[in-house]
Order: sequence, then C-alpha cells, then structure tokens
Amino acid sequence: MKRIRLIKNNKHFQNFSIYGVGQFFNLLTPLIVAPYIISICGEEGFGKAGIGLSLVFILTVLVDFASGINGVKEISIHRNDPKTVEKIATTLFSIKLISLVLVVAFATVLIFSIPFLYQEKALFFFSLIVLVSQAINPTWFLQGIEKFKIISLITISGKLLYIIIILSQIKNPDDYIFVNFYFGLSMIITNVFCLFWLIRKRYLVLNVPKKEDIITVFKRDYKLTFSQLLLSLQQYSPILLIGYFGNNILAGQYKIIEQIVMIFRTYLQVIFNFIYPRVCYLLTQNKENGIRKWFYFNGLNFILILFSSFFLFIYAKEILEYFNVSDSLNLSFYLKLATFIPLLFAINIPLQQLVLAFNFQKKYVNSTVLTSIVLMLSIVLFFNLWQLTGVFISLLFAELLVILIYIYILRNHITNHK
Repeated sequence: MKRIRLIKNNKHFQNFSIYGVGQFFNLLTPLIVAPYIISICGEEGFGKAGIGLSLVFILTVLVDFASGINGVKEISIHRNDPKTVEKIATTLFSIKLISLVLVVAFATVLIFSIPFLYQEKALFFFSLIVLVSQAINPTWFLQGIEKFKIISLITISGKLLYIIIILSQIKNPDDYIFVNFYFGLSMIITNVFCLFWLIRKRYLVLNVPKKEDIITVFKRDYKLTFSQLLLSLQQYSPILLIGYFGNNILAGQYKIIEQIVMIFRTYLQVIFNFIYPRVCYLLTQNKENGIRKWFYFNGLNFILILFSSFFLFIYAKEILEYFNVSDSLNLSFYLKLATFIPLLFAINIPLQQLVLAFNFQKKYVNSTVLTSIVLMLSIVLFFNLWQLTGVFISLLFAELLVILIYIYILRNHITNHK
C-alpha cells in the first residue's frame, strides 16, 4: 500500500494519468466516427476522405517544422529560463506561420496540377484547414513545460466538438468532402482558446521575431523536417498510392484496417510525446539512469501491446463488423496480417526516441530517407502483384528495416547501459 501511495503521489504518474485521460479520446474518436461515416458515405467515401486527410497530414510536417521534436526538447531543457523560452516560442510560432502560407500555396498548385487530386478538388481544399489548425497548435509548447492538464483539456474539447459536428452534419453520401474540414475546424476552435489562455496567464509570451533567430532555427531544423516529411510519407502514402494505382473502394478498405492498427501507433506516439521531454532531461542529467528508466517503461509497454495485438488477431472479424464493412470475412485476413505491425511500432518508436535524444540527427535523417524510399517502391511493386496483401507486407518490412537500423545506431548506448 505504501508503494501504491508513493506511485499515486508521484508527479510524473499524476501527469501521465491526466495526459492519458485526454489522449484516450484520441483513441476513442475513430471508433465512434469511422463506423458512422462508413454507414453514411460508404467505404468509397470513407476512402476519399482518408486520402484527403493523409495528404494534409503529410503536409503538416512542413508546417510543424520539427517543433514536436527539437521545439519540445529546447523548451524542456530551458524551462527555467523565461527569456530563452520566450525566444524559442516566438521563433517557432513565426516559422510555423510562414510555413503555413508557403505550404498552402504549394498544395494549391498540386491540386490544380494533378488530375488525381483535381477531380476531388473540393475535398482537398476543404482539407487544407487542418494545416491552419496545426500552425496554431500549442501542444508542443505545453509538452515542453509539462502542462499536461491543459493538453488533455484541449484534446478532449476538440475531439468532443469534432464528434458532435460529424454526427450532426454528415447526413448524405456526398458529405464526405466535409469530414476533414470539420476535423480542422474543431481543432482551430480549441487551439485558439488555448493560445489566448496561455498568453493571458503569461505562460506563453510572444514578441516580434528576430530575422536572425528564424534563419538560425531554419538552418538547424530543415534537415530534420525533411526526414520527418519522409517519415510522414512512410506512414500516410500507402492510401494515396492505393487510391492512385487502385481505386477508392480499396483505399477505403485499407483505411478501415489502418484506422484500427493506427490506434496502437497513436497510443505509442502519445507515450512518445509524454516521456520524450523527460528522457531528454534525464539523459542530460544522468545517462545511465535515463537509459534504465527508458528501458523499464518501454518494456512494460511492449507487453501491453503484445496482449492487445493478440486480442485483435483473435477477434478480427468481429471488430470489422463493428465498422460496418461490406465484407468482414475477407478483410479479416488483412487485419490479422496487420496485427503484427503494432509489435514493430512498440520497438521502433522507443528506439526513435533514443536516436533523437542522443542527437543522432544526421543518422536519423539518413535512415528515414532509406526506409521511406524502400517502402514506397515496395508498395508500388507488391500492390500490382498482391493488392492489399502486398501493401501490408511492405509495411511490415519497412518497420523491421528501421528497427534494425536504429539498433545499429544505438548499439553502444543500449548494450552498455541496460
């Protein structure tokens, strides 16, 4: 009982519990929204919306400009120095807004230039609002100063608003073009309220940015941003390639399975976001202690993912029936194949955390470039041979490849400090 009380009173456990409640809504929302959208718009409409969202999610990396990695890290390290925090926040928010303008212009050119995108131009233009929501998203700043209650509040508020809008506004099959617009709109509303609160409480102080600071951060982070872009392509390009080389129905079927499997990735990314600032901080204080705590926590997490994946494998058909799919028996084969992906996520993402925390930025960029190219080429090749089976085999191979690369990069750090 004494140990339990100590854990309950531990600040980091409390923060994680609060953060976890908020992020639970990130996992719950697709389970509520996706079956409803499929029932109204069908698998084809769901696939089209998924293609649009995947495109803007790829582009959000350019808007973020590594704020979720280096921004969080810098804020966390300098959290006790208000002037430095102000400088970092001002510079990164300025870069994000500049990037937003450039990315929207670039996306507009793409939509008008590529027939595959132009034929659904309304969907893609409505989807661009997600980029606006990401530009003003203060979550990276809140992670750095470890204000997890606020993160949970804006997450819950945004997701609840999104669910309400979807359930009240999506009524016809053609309404799939508004799905991503409503997602972005709900995020903008909650992010704006959060920014006003942070500024009013003086947690966030923004001034006129200095040109030299913007140039310095750009030179420092553009390679990392490029690597994150390739990582995003690795994650979101499959549905784009399926839609381009196949059809929207296949894209919708893939999106359904991806929606289920990506719950695990979302969960693991939540864990990454929560402990990444702490890992960076601990490694700067005591490398051996930081490695030990990283290994212990992620080991327990892997066991949880293992049992969850086993459950998903056993009840694949029943889970797909919940999502209102047209052929749950056939799609259950693909879902069972995809259940091995979360196990690789549970190894890949923690290793990525260490690679970044140890400042192996160049090696991280190189490994991301390699695995992204391998994945996209293998999807194009294997999709023509085996359709969706080939896509999931490609995803498994890419995740395994990046794990092996990360282990090689970290070989001296992990083995010497377990």
